[in-house]
Amino acid sequence: MGWLRDAVHKILQLTHGRTTAFFIAFFISGHVVAFLHLLTPTYVGFMGTLGGLVLGHSLKEDLAEKWNGPRTDGGPDAATNKT
Repeated sequence: MGWLRDAVHKILQLTHGRTTAFFIAFFISGHVVAFLHLLTPTYVGFMGTLGGLVLGHSLKEDLAEKWNGPRTDGGPDAATNKT
């Protein structure tokens, strides 16, 4: 499974983020489904909704970082060492 981890890491490096990688995966899967003549309005609606949610989450993270500054290492629940 190391090759899969390496491939995913390379894709994320090229796309500079998970949102772009999701949209590329949806684009490819949509074309495969269309090629197989299985593209339905339900699939298009599902992928559109899922893409919108992913885009909205990415926008939320960007705005939170802009307004609150970058997150500290370890996330908000990390223990602080003030000894």
